[in-house]
Amino acid sequence: MSPVDLVLFLRALGLVHRAQRVRHVPVPEVVAEIVSGGWGGRGHPVPRLELATARAVTRWRRWFGGLDTCLIRSLVLGGLLTGQGDVRLNIGFRPGEEKTALDGHAWVTVDGSAVGPDGNLEGGRYTRVLTVPFSVDSGDK
Repeated sequence: MSPVDLVLFLRALGLVHRAQRVRHVPVPEVVAEIVSGGWGGRGHPVPRLELATARAVTRWRRWFGGLDTCLIRSLVLGGLLTGQGDVRLNIGFRPGEEKTALDGHAWVTVDGSAVGPDGNLEGGRYTRVLTVPFSVDSGDK
């Protein structure tokens, strides 16, 4: 692992710690906390930030028993992408396999285009119900 990758991993690990708060804190508040921390990846290519995100989230789960979900990964990746365009966290739902089931998903967009492995929505369309910008003024929806 290069020194740059190590720094990005440590930055992502800090974001995973903050993202785990979604168990107890509303998503927009977690995004605002992530943005206020100034954790952005500062111009690094998206694949490098995706790798740092995956490493940090899986290790956090292994080391501390935290969540490893599309929401956690999207919060971390969005935090690392902050400042690289119009970065937004999207949360959507679609009917599940069973009548009473509901399938939810979270993904990140930059300038309107989905990024990251969770942004690959080929499996079906999700109805977006919440979009939270990763910007200093996160009250804007």
